[in-house]
This record gives sequence, C-alpha cells and structure tokens, in this order.
Amino acid sequence: MRAGGYLAIPTEGQGVSYKSLSPVQYKHKEESSISSLPVLHALTNPAVREVALFAEYITDNPEAFRKKPKNDPDKPGEYPHALDHLSLETLIRESFDTTEEYKKTRWILYLPVSDKVPPSSVFLTSGKNSKKVEKLPLVPVYVPVILFSYDSFFDLWKNHQSGQDRFIAGDSFHYLTVLTESAVNLVKGGKFKPTSDRTFYGYHASWIPALSPEDFAWVTEISGRMPKVCRYSLPRLSKEPSFPKPGERVQNVLLEMMQVIIRRAFTNFSLDEEQEPRYQSELNCLRFISDLTGCTYSGQETGYDRNFSRELREWLTYARVDRFPEFQCCILVRDPPEGETEPWEVSLFLISEVDSSLIIPAETIWNLPNEHGGLLPPAAYLRNMLIAGIGKAAASSSVLWKYLSIEKPTGAKLTLTEAAEFLGSDLEKIRRKGVIVLLPAWWTDKTYTPRLELHAGRKNPGYQTGMLGFHELLSFDYRIAIGEESYSSEEFWEAVKLKAPFVRIGGRWITFDTDAIQRALDYFHKRTTKGANSTEDLLRLSLIGIQDPDLSVSVHAKDDWVADLLNFIRNDRKEHSCIVPDTFHGILRPYQEEGFSFLFNCNRRGFGACLADDMGLGKTPQTLAWLLYLRELDPGMNTALLVCPMSVVGNWEREINRFAPSLKTWVHHGTDRCKGDEFVRLINSYDLVLTTYHLAARDLDHVSQVTWSAIILDEAQNIKNPHTNQTKAVKSLSGERRVALTGTPVENRLLELWSIMDFLNPGYLGTEHAFTSRYIRAIEQEKDPELTKELRSLISPFILRRMKTDKNVISDLPEKMESREYCTLTKEQATLYQAVVVELAENVDKVEGIARRGAILAAITRLKQICNHPGLVTGDNKKKSDRSGKVRRLFEMLDEILAEGDSTLIFSQYATFAQELAEMIKKHTGVPVLLLTGSVTRKNREQLIDEFQNTDEPSVFVISLKAGGTGLNLTRATHVFHIDRWWNPAVEDQATDRTYRIGQKRKVQVHLMIAAGTLEERIDVMNQEKRTLAREVLAHGDEYLTNLSTQELLEIVSLRDSVFSDEEDK
Repeated sequence: MRAGGYLAIPTEGQGVSYKSLSPVQYKHKEESSISSLPVLHALTNPAVREVALFAEYITDNPEAFRKKPKNDPDKPGEYPHALDHLSLETLIRESFDTTEEYKKTRWILYLPVSDKVPPSSVFLTSGKNSKKVEKLPLVPVYVPVILFSYDSFFDLWKNHQSGQDRFIAGDSFHYLTVLTESAVNLVKGGKFKPTSDRTFYGYHASWIPALSPEDFAWVTEISGRMPKVCRYSLPRLSKEPSFPKPGERVQNVLLEMMQVIIRRAFTNFSLDEEQEPRYQSELNCLRFISDLTGCTYSGQETGYDRNFSRELREWLTYARVDRFPEFQCCILVRDPPEGETEPWEVSLFLISEVDSSLIIPAETIWNLPNEHGGLLPPAAYLRNMLIAGIGKAAASSSVLWKYLSIEKPTGAKLTLTEAAEFLGSDLEKIRRKGVIVLLPAWWTDKTYTPRLELHAGRKNPGYQTGMLGFHELLSFDYRIAIGEESYSSEEFWEAVKLKAPFVRIGGRWITFDTDAIQRALDYFHKRTTKGANSTEDLLRLSLIGIQDPDLSVSVHAKDDWVADLLNFIRNDRKEHSCIVPDTFHGILRPYQEEGFSFLFNCNRRGFGACLADDMGLGKTPQTLAWLLYLRELDPGMNTALLVCPMSVVGNWEREINRFAPSLKTWVHHGTDRCKGDEFVRLINSYDLVLTTYHLAARDLDHVSQVTWSAIILDEAQNIKNPHTNQTKAVKSLSGERRVALTGTPVENRLLELWSIMDFLNPGYLGTEHAFTSRYIRAIEQEKDPELTKELRSLISPFILRRMKTDKNVISDLPEKMESREYCTLTKEQATLYQAVVVELAENVDKVEGIARRGAILAAITRLKQICNHPGLVTGDNKKKSDRSGKVRRLFEMLDEILAEGDSTLIFSQYATFAQELAEMIKKHTGVPVLLLTGSVTRKNREQLIDEFQNTDEPSVFVISLKAGGTGLNLTRATHVFHIDRWWNPAVEDQATDRTYRIGQKRKVQVHLMIAAGTLEERIDVMNQEKRTLAREVLAHGDEYLTNLSTQELLEIVSLRDSVFSDEEDK
C-alpha cells in the first residue's frame, strides 16, 4: 500500500488506484461518438461544510447548448452545458436511489472562454485542447448545484457504482471518491487523534488526522493532481476571487470525511445509560466525548470549561509527536526593488523535509495557538524546530546574530554591505549547519566574470587578395556583457564607479573584483585600441582570448568579411569542398579533396597553410590540384615557386607529369642554370619553377626579384632553424600565397614550429624571443597542459594533419607491424664500447662549454658506430659479418625474407657503413643490392628507384637516412630495417613511409635493430616517449645528452650486464 497503506490502494480489484486519477475518457462503451450521458461533478470548498454536485452534457459544439447571456455585464452568465436543478435532482435520485436531504443553489465556475462561449469543462480535459485553452482568460459562470452534507455524500459514495449506467463520473467526482476512500483507510489504520478548538459557542472537540511523513508526501502528490474544475470553483461570486489552494481543499475533505466515519462508529453507543449525578470533571469528559462521537447525553447543553480545554491541549501537544515530519529552518533572501540598493530582506521559514512545497513563515509559527488543529504539527513542535534553526544561523553569521537575537524573530532588513557579507563569507557556513538559504533566481555562488563582446569590421571596404589577410586593418568596438545583457563601457563603469560589493546591472545583482576588471580592461585597451588593429589581433582574441581570468572575450563580426573569417576558424575547416579541376589527371580520395580545399580556403583569406599529412598520404597530388584550381580561376596569375630538397626534385617532376601535365614546369638546377635578368625573363613563360633550398639561398639575388603567385616549401622542416642563411633567404622571398608541406611540423623543438609558422604567417606567433618566453620553456620543460592547449588552438586553423593509422582517413592501407630486434654485442664490440665509456668518464669533466659538448657528441658517435660494426672505429678493411652481432642477426633475417620472395629497405644514418653493408649483403645473399647515398647524382638516383620498383626479383635497397629518408616512393618493399637508431623518431617514421604509403597493398614489417644493454636501448626508450610528446607539439634533439650531468650521462651510455654473445667464450 502507498503512503503507509492508508491513503490509496494501488492494486486493481482492491480499490481505487493512482492510475484512475488520469483524465476520464468520455466515450460511451458502445458508441464511438461523444456520449449523450451527462457527466456528474463534485466540488468542495473549505468555507462550506458540504459537497456540491452538478452535471453537464458533453459537447464540442457549444452553440448546441447556448443560452442567452444576461444583459447585466457585471453578472456572470449561465453555464450553457449544465443540467438545471430539476434535471439534476432527477438524475441523482434515480442514480443513487437516495432520500438524503439536500439544498439547491448556484456555485461559480471560472472557465476559459472563447468567442464568449465557455466550452464544456470535460472538453477541456482532451489532450488536443488542453494547451489551447491554457492561454484563454478565466470568466465566471453560474452553475446549478445540489448541496449534500459530508455525511449524506458518504452514503452516496457507498452506492456510486450503482448509477454508472445513468451518468459518467467526471474527473472531479472521481477525485472526491478517491479522497473519501483514503479517509476510510486512515481511520482503519488508526491515523487520527482528538483535538479541541474554541468556537463562537465555546470549546468543542473534533478529530484530526495523525499523518506520517509519507502520508504528508501523498497529500502533496494528490493535491497536485486535482482537476482544474475543482480548483477554480467558489460557492459565491467575488469581485476579487481567492481560490483555496489544492492542498487546503484536500485537507478539508479528509478532515470532514474522517469526522463522519469516526462518529458513525459510535452511533449505537449511548452516554446516558446510567442516570446518576455527575461531577464537573465527568461532565467535561462527557461533553468532550459527545463532540467526538456525536452521541448525546442529558447535560450537553453547555460546553466544557476553559481549564479542561487547557489541560487537554497540553496533553495533546505531546501526543504522537514522532509521527510528524521533520522540518528545516529556511532563510529566504529578497533583493531591493528596482532602482534601490537597500534594504535586502531576509525572512525566516520552516520547510518540510518530506514535502518541499510545505513552507511555514516564522510569523505564522509564532502566532499559532498551542493546539490549533488541522494537518500541521503542534505549535510547540514547530517553534522548537524554528528556534534550533535560528540558533544555527545566528551562530554562523555576525550579521544575522544582530537581527535574530530578539524575541520571536521573523527576519531582518540588511544594508548593502551587510548583504555582501552575508551572501559572501557567511553563506556557505550557514548552509553547512543544515540551514537552507533560498536566493533570488539570478544568484550564483561564484564571483561573476563579465565578458567583453568585441565587434570587429574592416577599415577598408575594398577586398584585397594574397597575403594581406594577416595585415588587414580592422576597427574594434566592444560592449561588456553580463549573461544575456550587454552594456557600453560607459554604462558599465557608471554602475560600478562606487566600488560597491554588489552591482545591479540589467535587473540582476552581480559581484566581481572591480580592480581586477579595471586592470584587464586597461590591458585590453593597450592591445587593441592603438588604431592599428589587424586580423592577427582578431584571430588571437577569437582563439585564445586575452589570457586574463577576470575577463573573457567573445568576438562578433560587423561585416561579411570578418564573419567569413570567424566562421572559418571556428568551424574546424568544415567548409564545402572545392571542385577538383578537369586539368587534374587522377582521382583524389575524400580526405585529399579536403586537403586541397583546405589550402585554397586558407590562402583565399590571405593565410599561409601547412599540410602536415603523414608521409604517403599524397601531399603532392593535393598540392598540384590546388595549383591547377588557382590557375583555372586566374589563368594569368604569376608563376609559382616550389622549394624542396634535391632528393625529391625528380619525384616532383614525375608526379607533375602524372597528375598535372598541363603545368609548364621548369627545374632551376645545375651549373648551366640561368641567372639575373635572364632568370626573371625566363620564368614568366612557366607555371611552376622547381628549385632546391640550397639554390634558393645561393641565387637569392635574382629569385627574390620575382613576386611569386605562391611559394611552396616541401619538406618544410628544412627551415626549422630560424638562424641559418637558408631559412632567412626563403622567408625573404615575396609571394602572394604560402604553403608548407611536411610530415612532421615539429621535429625536435617548438622553435622549429615557430620557424615554419613564421614563414607561413609572419608575426602571428610573435617574435622568437616572445614565443620562447611564453611557450618553449613552459611546454618542453614543465609540460604545461594549458599552454599546450593554447598553442594548439592558435595553430590549428592553419595546420591540417591526418595520420595513416586513422581509419577515417584511409581504410584500405594494410597494417604496419613494428618489432624490436635486440642484438647482443660480440666480445670485440663490447671491449671497444667499454673503452670509449671509460675514456669519456675520465675526460668529460676536464673540459667545459662547447668543448665538453663536442667531446660528448664525438663519444656518442663512436659508441653508435661500434654497435653497428667494430670496423667503423678500428679502420681495418675486414668487414666480416661475424664481427658484429647486429649484422649477423640482419643476415639471418634477410635469408628468411628473400626466401619468401620479398624485397627489403635498410636504412643507416652513416653513409660509409651503408656502402660497406651493401657489399657484405651482396656477398652473403647473391641478390641485387642497390645503394643510395648523398653522393649519388639525381639521374642515377631516379634509375635506382625505377630499378627497385620494377624488378620482379627480390632485392635489397640500402639507403642512408639523409639521402633517402624523404621524397621516395618505394612501395615494392614489405620489410624495413633501421640498422641503427636515430635520435628523432620522426626521421625514422619518414624513412619507413617510403614503403608504407598509398599504393602499398601488403603488410609492412618494420624491424628496429637494437644493441642490447647499450646506448641504443636507451635511445629506443626515449624515441617511444618522444612519439607521444610529438602529438603535443613537443620533441627533443640530438644535443639532449650534452646538457646532462656526468653521472646522468654515464648512466645512459654505460654497458649493462650480458651484452655480448656467450658463443665467443666457447
């Protein structure tokens, strides 16, 4: 049973369930149309100790029942759907077979009226109409009713099922039957107690419910489900109608019904069975019991005396206190009226822990009689709880202590300063004591942070193309926003000039540190109101704000140009793709179309762009599609310049012939290349000029005389050092657009990222010194996550990076498997290695500065060479595989690979060792072995690539990292060996990507050769860490070890146990 098992029976077949309180469906069982049976309603009001019944016909056509309205506009009209008194009497008499006494009168219904005709009240319960009528005004109408006493209605209730074939029980009648059954269940459960009230005729006794906390909760729930026709009805007309709350109506019905039920239990009991003289105390008891039971006795003409009533109240005060719900002290805070700063009103209440809608003002509690009757707990009980809460609040707040330390406090009126103290330092302390504090809806517990709403527009209306985007002059206007409202700076400072703890702006009170806001605004003014605001300033403000915790910034556009710019950087490049030009021969994958569109969308706004896709994802065709698209839009545009390493010039030529044969291309290279005026005159007849980084710097005098339509840097990490002549030369070139292509936008250090971005968008990341001060130290050394996020936000609109391992980018690239091959040193290798470590330990502290760094780097080089082959440091010509544990293991694996018919790439950072290794492999395997080092000419280089890619036989290609780590397409290989380890994992990944790229159809196996227990093992651990850090735009370089202490250095390079093969001891 719900609510202690006494207020309603939810199981079907045992009584009325909660489900039965849903709106009644007014359909006849045998008809699909609206029923012709009348609907019977029941109304109650605490001011009338009777139940009012009325009935109506159901119709969705009010005209059918229209009655002529009264001519007197001050009087309500008749309810057009109601049955008249005669029809209502007949219906009740025939339906209930009753002879109960009743009265005929009229009640007032307040109904929504449309077109001057109130709709049927049952029509209002329809789901399709309920929302429609909510907005209509309520208008009073008369309705004929028949009044039954609660005692008489109880008899009707017992027989109400018998008349269901003559009427339909309306929501209100059904609701009252549920309350009646709940009253029966309360009495059955003994949930009632006597009380004594003083009336006009003296003291008289009655019964009241004794509810548990769960019962109180049920009363609240059932009150909320009261039908609207019950809520908006009154027994008489009033100019200013006051409708009792649903809870009051429910409590009144329960009280009245319980009186009826309990008194009926005593109907066969007589108080006058023994006729003998009565003492006054006995008479008092008899009169008290007579009131409660309804039984009569001979001396009941007068009530009992005052003393008996007082004693009775004292006894009742402490009766069944444990059954009352717990209350908490509650403080309600109201802010001053509009235009005023004081007073702040604080009011005291008690709020029920069971029913949060039950709130009792302190003034009511102090004025309650000791035994007041009704559903509220006794006055003494409530006062004790209120006093306890007041004590807790006053002890936690010096402000409240002053106002609440009086007799019967009900609240206080605070000054602005007192309110600031109370809502600031005192609020949380009061709440921790269990006192509820209800604040205005606008209040937040934290200090409010105003927001700058910056509105930006172009100063010059004309549209400019090329690299002017970052230098476009803008005008800035701003307002200060508080929530959804914004104010001019003058309005804002007018409100806060008094430095009050609270400030009322736009109908709400806010609190903030005015001094901190002033400092933030001063900083903002210095940065943005110098009269030279640019797109660079706008982007920084939009992406990362002003980095001040006291002031946030939101940027808005004043014109379409700025709106387009903001949309570009905020939508994460989610613009529509450009259409691949017909002059492009081939098909771009979806992610490649995105990349080509990214280049165009960045450059058309005047921004340089970095395409930083993984090696092998096709940066070349994306770039060529972009160039063809530009030339399609502007056939007369200037020549574009592409600068790349010498090692990839041939690859660019092949890719241009394949994807963009219409691009007239000239390679600026060789001893017979043109110079000076001839160069300037010649390039105008070409669409694209290819040259190398070396020649771009060497021939700067004439290369810089041209304004290029675009400057494209392939393998842009070649300008990672901002201080080299090569980097300075490239950055000095003049171009309308700038693009950087690289597989690793940050190879070793953040300074390299700054250098690339400084080429693309000069000045955007600030000066080298400013960038170093803000980011490099904090990110590389302190791993600051906030600054890492800030830097990523700044660069993300201009860098597009996709990974081959991302299946959303490319799903048909086969798997790459990486394994580590730990090789033991030979005894010769271990002896040589240990000798170098000992020499380093003895001499490293004897030198300082550059000399120390040089000694460490030299020792590291010798140690890594020894791990490859001892002959690299002894200088002898006996290049045998059995002298090196690493070469021996390589040969074992090559035998298996070649037997399977697979081809292999082998990378080494040492060109000399690569040459010697190629000779040893050829001698050992007998298969073709190709060699590529920096000494190979460009022509021979292309021949080697073609030979490896087009042969049907398994072969081996030995390549030095510097010569062939980038720019090659060698997808025929399925195995890649890194014979020695490079400090930078990005370099190794680039080398691996010579074969693990688009066009690869088989799995690629990468073998990392590591000399166990040596420096190489430590390098491997560091490389794994750096791959993670690189994702956070972070990595370190070769000189990392030179900055270590001697102890740390020796810990890294020293030999571990069991580093050479046991076979040599045999």
